[in-house]
Amino acid sequence: MTAANPTVPDVEKTSAAAIVAIVARHAVIVLLLALFLLPLAWLLLTAFKPYSELFVSPPSVLPINGTLANFSEGWEIGGGKGIADSLIVSSFSTLFCLLLGFPAAYGLARRFPPHGQLSFTILSLRMLPPIVPVIGFYILFQELSLFDTYTGLIIVYTFMNLPLVIWLLAEFIRQIPKTYEEAARIDGAPWYRLAWDVLLPLSAPGILTAGILAMIFAWNEFLFALVLTGEQVITLPKALASFFLFQQPNWGQLGAIGIVATAPLLVISYYMQRFLIRSFSVELGGR
Repeated sequence: MTAANPTVPDVEKTSAAAIVAIVARHAVIVLLLALFLLPLAWLLLTAFKPYSELFVSPPSVLPINGTLANFSEGWEIGGGKGIADSLIVSSFSTLFCLLLGFPAAYGLARRFPPHGQLSFTILSLRMLPPIVPVIGFYILFQELSLFDTYTGLIIVYTFMNLPLVIWLLAEFIRQIPKTYEEAARIDGAPWYRLAWDVLLPLSAPGILTAGILAMIFAWNEFLFALVLTGEQVITLPKALASFFLFQQPNWGQLGAIGIVATAPLLVISYYMQRFLIRSFSVELGGR
């Protein structure tokens, strides 16, 4: 006769504990995801509610008489201009951040140590509270006739996001082996072919990541838009704030414009998530 294996109960206990841990981890993830998505779900449902259903007691979760009027009305009273102005300002500022940031990031990555003082100094400019330079920008823009212009706000947003773009791209370029560049130089490639055929394709995930983050930060920025613009340029955060200042807030219209403003960023982030994950993996792996 063979003795019973005494390790079987231990194996069963270990398997049960592992299953419990996996279930608990997934339950926490689902709970956190629900907490994050609940405001967006409520915003979406509010966007389809008529004004008469916004203040009923007890509140209704689903719209009883759904309507699309909130989207057209919210667009007409300022939401449309806010989205258009934000799109103009954030797109051009992101473009300039990438055009200026990539050469600077390349120089930082190839000429300076990865954890030197210069990298931290550049990144620290992004940590500067917006309230600190906004008064200086206001006085300067008044003198240069840049107040309440697209150009002025694009310059400010470029200044605001450029340090982050440089830092992100520099960390990504450092992961590109120098042998690729050396091989291209040996083959006689000029500097512009080296940048176009070697550096840009290999840096594409980092460029997309930096561009998405710069776009999101410019899209959501409020303080600079509030202080440095008047009636000609009204970005989306400023337009949404005006809903509260100049009229009784219609939560249905706010929900509709909020969904229209949020949906493009969510879609872009969803389809670009593999580049985001790869880029941040490079950032963490390089440290």
